[in-house]
Amino acid sequence: MFPQIVGEILGRKEVFTHDLKSGASNQDGYFDIVIGNPPYLKEGRVSKTIFEGLKHSPYYQGKMDLWYMFTCVGIDLLSKNGTLCFIATNNWVTSGGASKLRNKVVADSKIIQLVDFGNFMIFESASIQTMIMLFLKNNNIDNYTFDYRKLNGNTILTDTLDILNKKENSKAVYLSPIIIRDNFKDSYLTFNSNDFILEKISSAAFFFSEKEMAQGIVFPQDFLNNKNQKFLGCNYALGESIFGLTDQKKNELDLSDIELNIIKPYYTTEQIHKYYSNPNNSLWLIYTDSKFKNPNSMNNYPNLKKHLDRFSNVITSDNKPYGLHRAREERFFRGEKILALRKCVGTPSFSYSDFDCYVSATFYVIKTDRVNLKYLTGLLNSKLIAFWLKNKGKMQGDNYQLDKEPLLQIPIRVGNESQVESVIGLVERIILSKLVNPNADISNFERNIDKIIYETYDLTEEDIQIIVSN
Repeated sequence: MFPQIVGEILGRKEVFTHDLKSGASNQDGYFDIVIGNPPYLKEGRVSKTIFEGLKHSPYYQGKMDLWYMFTCVGIDLLSKNGTLCFIATNNWVTSGGASKLRNKVVADSKIIQLVDFGNFMIFESASIQTMIMLFLKNNNIDNYTFDYRKLNGNTILTDTLDILNKKENSKAVYLSPIIIRDNFKDSYLTFNSNDFILEKISSAAFFFSEKEMAQGIVFPQDFLNNKNQKFLGCNYALGESIFGLTDQKKNELDLSDIELNIIKPYYTTEQIHKYYSNPNNSLWLIYTDSKFKNPNSMNNYPNLKKHLDRFSNVITSDNKPYGLHRAREERFFRGEKILALRKCVGTPSFSYSDFDCYVSATFYVIKTDRVNLKYLTGLLNSKLIAFWLKNKGKMQGDNYQLDKEPLLQIPIRVGNESQVESVIGLVERIILSKLVNPNADISNFERNIDKIIYETYDLTEEDIQIIVSN
């Protein structure tokens, strides 16, 4: 198997193998290939005298394994673009005693392939977890990808044959990590299985449809901004009500019953938080749609007409003079819904609301009858979905951008009846706690939700650890 792999990598018909001690070299005195199974002797577990003669080497360090030295010297003995292929223990990628080896591999070679057999014991006579490693001697090539394969969980011989042949196997991870030398200097050589986990998360799931989601209202302006205040002049105040109304302004307008029919409760990030929304709004909205593009459309609303006419010179809506730029379907703002904050710092934020709640384009609104919305609130706020959005969504640095496309791609799984009811109960307790005390500690509730969601998506402990560590 090894000569065949090396031959394919080199593109040669002949494959030469050499022994580090007595093998033949090429015309330059270096080896084209170093291949084999070096001795595994961990310092501290064998006689100290074995390492005494090696302490002068630049590759020696405390708590190392003897095969680390074989690898470093083996790379030195290679001709340019020569190949080293070893099978050895797989813990060198994170071992404290292998930092010099890792730096040597990163600096002086191009990694071609790592095949990690995980917990499977390749050698019947030794309880050692092993890995095949294939390196090309080259210190110039940078920003490259390589073939990474790893077995997870409890495995059998057929699993190892599958991974060697790169066959589909639920226990196998196949990745193409990117190596940028500077990024891996003095670092572990670990490569997470995000793609594998993401695929598992998305399997047997359903996704939102466009009919179940809408962006919030786009205003021509809710309140007077600085630029337009300067344009209108000193008779206008910065922040003055336009389509958005304060309690005071709403009362001052002395609106009729018919006018009050198009005044809706307006909510911002002051009331909308992760998990819960406070129903006590302090702002209101003149909710008009494309029908109010007609200049005569406000004739039955004289007080509102007079109010908006004051700002006619700065209203830029496609539906001016009296219509909102994008009113959206009103059904999204009524009754039960989930509000997704578009720009989230740290973690995604989804808020449950069961009252009429009109919001701006700062939010997306989710309404579906395919799953209980309190359960969905717990799911969307879970660490699992944060992990999904971080890897598959839209990020701005460390911040989440919850636009339409990433929201439509969230894989939704509904657990069994017991799991659903448990999540609903926990979300209800979070909402109640936060409404009573916005600073209430809900971390224990969240941990329990995360646990249930992991179970719902059939994740292993290793999967969970990767999610938690990201």
